[in-house]
Amino acid sequence: MSTYWFELQVGPVQNLEEAADRLYSRCGDAMLAGDTRGGIVSFSREARNAIDAVLTAITDTNEAGLQVTGVVEDLVTIDDIAERAGRSSQAVSHWITGKRGPGNFPAPTLNRMWSWAKVAQWLADARLGDVDVIAAETASAVAEADVLLRARRVLQRAPSGQRKALRELIDAVG
Repeated sequence: MSTYWFELQVGPVQNLEEAADRLYSRCGDAMLAGDTRGGIVSFSREARNAIDAVLTAITDTNEAGLQVTGVVEDLVTIDDIAERAGRSSQAVSHWITGKRGPGNFPAPTLNRMWSWAKVAQWLADARLGDVDVIAAETASAVAEADVLLRARRVLQRAPSGQRKALRELIDAVG
């Protein structure tokens, strides 16, 4: 068993104290912060693997009456990548520009922010840097779970006449 650290996004939290009590009565490894616009549940979950950690956290959070809307992707800067890989920021900049390394460094997700899941996979494939295997596994599971939660929201919000076609599309690409 390993410990996985990640955050879930939740919908509006009407009464933070009551919601926190419901959540904590289900699990002692979560911390809730939020308001009527939404919130974040931070977890340090022990599990066999990252997927199990995220899945059981989503289940516990939903069963505590909070609506999970997403999983927070681990986005990193050049300095973060350097620190996590045990390399200099200059080395990371060279990987990004293709001056060093095998090339094809992942594109930024946001302005000068990269998905740690994609970067960690690139580092592992390129055999560069020292990557925390648990953190990389968590980043990958978080990214995958967030995509699935977004797909579920699309299905829930779609007009009833389109849901069957969307499910067939999901099956076709699966």
